[in-house]
Amino acid sequence: MLRDIGFSASDGWLLLLVGCAGIYLAFLMYRPRLTGVHRLLLGVRIAALILLIGLLMEPILALTLHTQRLPLVAVLIDDSESMKIADGDTARHEVAEAVLADPTFKNLRDHARVMQFRFSDVLAPIREGEELTWAGRATDLAGALDGVREHTMGEGLAAVVLISDGGQNLGGRPGQAAVNLGAPVLAVGTGDPVVPKDVSIVSAVIDPLGYVGRSLVMQVRVLSSGFERVREQVRVLLNDREVSAQTIALADGEQALEFEIRPERSGRHAFSVQIAAQAGERTVGNNRVVVSTDVLESRVRILILAGSPGADLGYMRRMLQEDANFEVEVLVRTLTAGWQKDVHRALRSLDERDIVVLINAPYEALADMPEQTLVAFVQKGGGLLALGGDAAFDDGYARSALADVLPVQFLGSSDTFQERAFALSFPESRHPILRVSDDPLGDRDAWEALPPLLSYNRVGAAISNATVLAYHPTERVDGKPMPVLAIRRVGAGKTAIVAYQTFWRHGMMMWGDGKTDAVARAFWKNMVRWLVTRDEVSRLRIMTEKPAYRSGETVAVHASVFDHLLQPRSGARVLARVGDSLGVREVVLRDLGGGRYAGNLGRFPQGDYELQVQARADDGDLGMGTGRFTVGRYSLEYETVRMRAELLSDIATRSGGQYVRPDGLKAALDSLVLTPEPLVTHHRVGLWGPEWPIFVLVGLLVFEWTIRRRLGMV
Repeated sequence: MLRDIGFSASDGWLLLLVGCAGIYLAFLMYRPRLTGVHRLLLGVRIAALILLIGLLMEPILALTLHTQRLPLVAVLIDDSESMKIADGDTARHEVAEAVLADPTFKNLRDHARVMQFRFSDVLAPIREGEELTWAGRATDLAGALDGVREHTMGEGLAAVVLISDGGQNLGGRPGQAAVNLGAPVLAVGTGDPVVPKDVSIVSAVIDPLGYVGRSLVMQVRVLSSGFERVREQVRVLLNDREVSAQTIALADGEQALEFEIRPERSGRHAFSVQIAAQAGERTVGNNRVVVSTDVLESRVRILILAGSPGADLGYMRRMLQEDANFEVEVLVRTLTAGWQKDVHRALRSLDERDIVVLINAPYEALADMPEQTLVAFVQKGGGLLALGGDAAFDDGYARSALADVLPVQFLGSSDTFQERAFALSFPESRHPILRVSDDPLGDRDAWEALPPLLSYNRVGAAISNATVLAYHPTERVDGKPMPVLAIRRVGAGKTAIVAYQTFWRHGMMMWGDGKTDAVARAFWKNMVRWLVTRDEVSRLRIMTEKPAYRSGETVAVHASVFDHLLQPRSGARVLARVGDSLGVREVVLRDLGGGRYAGNLGRFPQGDYELQVQARADDGDLGMGTGRFTVGRYSLEYETVRMRAELLSDIATRSGGQYVRPDGLKAALDSLVLTPEPLVTHHRVGLWGPEWPIFVLVGLLVFEWTIRRRLGMV
């Protein structure tokens, strides 16, 4: 219904007054000789003046429409895998399908506009004819409620019908999301809220690096309910061969087990931890967990060359020597002579080492033979870790042979050491070396909780094929953040640089704050593991973001492509291929520039997978590479198999709605007040278009000038 019409113009009265005065003056000028031609010229000028005034006034017609529309009801349907769980003879998704097929929803459309959404770990509108798959590997109730609020903003949302088993296992707080929604939620619980009969392998944890002939300890947690002292075996299998087993008595609650495994060969080991299905068990999807580790031939042999004693050296030495898998030799420069000779002696036997660590090592101690020996060591497959300090990374490093293998450029300055507090700044996508657990958000919080560092070395930009793990928050190099933590592959070996000191604070000060140094220990062990793991020299290198994923997590793959001179190669077509029970998946990786490529492979069921990546360019094949990753846990959907009525009830109560069972939905919908709401829409139309008045104005002026020219009036 049209209710209001308005007209507005910029500086309208003033322009109108000026326009009238101009027309009157023109009339006075032409009045003594108003012949036919002059009348025409006067008319043309008046028309041009009126048009010019109209352009300057910018007239706008405003229309306001007052109508009514039906209120909006959003229907949220849980499309996750847990909806396949059967409570008795009926699966939960069958209950949801029956609710959606009920005439209640057809009648609802007479009183409201209905929008349907499906959700698991993401929310998406349901398109016409689309079928639900009940295959989502995680449930984010908070994200679903927040998503509906964003999708329906300004649409007059009156209520939300939530059909779910309440299996929240991802995302934020659903209760707070319900408060923010601004509309009542009718939560329909599908499933049995009674604790069912079920047994699950909650987790299996093993050291990511082991050694042939040395025991590996695997810690396993088993959760069971509904069984009365039933005895069953928990088995650990490798390639379908049992390597260890323990018998437990199933009872309500959680039990912790510890298995000792002694690897007999080197290479990747993917262990399957499982327990047999029990009679009457609600689901068997959580009776198995896969976990993997890399097994090396012998202990990692580490040589530390320290330019001075200090707290950093003490912390690193204690941490490494506490691990029986590391064999550590330390040479420290003191006031007594002979350190340089000891360095030369130690470097002559580098074939017996896996990693060399330089801590605050001055260039003068590494010049000539030592630097050449270290470069050859890296090229042959060794690992080199260089840490900063007040004597390190001076102008000698800039002209050293070490500059050819380390991940960053060095400045031609003798004073690069800075004593100022700072906290590490990380790229958006964090490297596996920085991972402390399998929870990225928890890792981020853990790193942010660390105390600041107190000193660093100014260095140059990262080498083109290096990977920066952390930056300084304020220092800049060539207009970009300065790297302080970076890694690089060189030949058959690897190098890393840590351009800061006082990292002992990340360890010792956390103990003083009532916490642990778990973050620091995980970081340094990951760094050692990365340095010691040998990669085949290839023009195509592959890495997943994590070596092990939960079922339901998206597997992300990164690749680096090099030309025949091992320089980064952009513009290639990189195809990743991996097979599972559903067939072979192929994904074309995105070109990130600098020879780097990335893509998401999707979600996979439990298992150990081999990934094949092939790169091609217009000038030919750039090579193939392989990688591996493990999907180790059962789906998050099976962590809690009972229907969580208390969570659904909390969502409903906080939003001002109500929790009902499926047979109570009709009464709940009937209680809603769904009255049409007024809708006011405003339309503003500019009466002059952006171009045509200008053309008309120019045409009028040209027409007048042409006539005057022909009549000899100009």
